[in-house]
Amino acid sequence: MKQKDLKEGRSITLNDLLDEQHALNMRMLLAVQLRDPEAQAELKAELEKVAQRIDQMLSGGFRRQGLPQ
Repeated sequence: MKQKDLKEGRSITLNDLLDEQHALNMRMLLAVQLRDPEAQAELKAELEKVAQRIDQMLSGGFRRQGLPQ
C-alpha cells in the first residue's frame, strides 16, 4: 500500500488490498512474459506480503486507527 495513504491517516480497505494484489499480479504476468527472474522474485515477495495483510484483515487481525484499544 502506498506510504502516502498511511501518513495521511487514510484507512486501508479490503478493496484497496485486492486492487494492489491485482496490480501486482499484472506486473508478475509481464515479468514472466519478459522472462525476468529478478522482477519475479521481488513481485512474489510483495504478493506474499499483500496476501498476509488480506488474511489478517479477513481474520480480524487489524485494529482500527483512532479507536481505543
